[in-house]
Amino acid sequence: MESELPDHMEELVDLQWAYDAAHDIVKRLQEELVGVEKWTDEQQVAWRDAWEDWREVGEPLEDMLEHYAETLGLDVDELRAAVEREAGHDPQPAGA
Repeated sequence: MESELPDHMEELVDLQWAYDAAHDIVKRLQEELVGVEKWTDEQQVAWRDAWEDWREVGEPLEDMLEHYAETLGLDVDELRAAVEREAGHDPQPAGA
């Protein structure tokens, strides 16, 4: 499949990396704030900003995956898996 997408794969992988980085920030904040009873204003802003950054990268990534899959007649899940592999994700077992 990668050979079918040479022009688009780099852009998709770059978005996947940005998505992963933003998601890592959300996960780190979640771990830091999980036991905090009342968040400070700074913590609330940090969480909101991190969540919005993650969403702002995720939406265009998903839109592009769907667009390229439809345009090229590919299965979107297979395309997503190819992008994730190219971005350095470990392969997921079938059904995971």
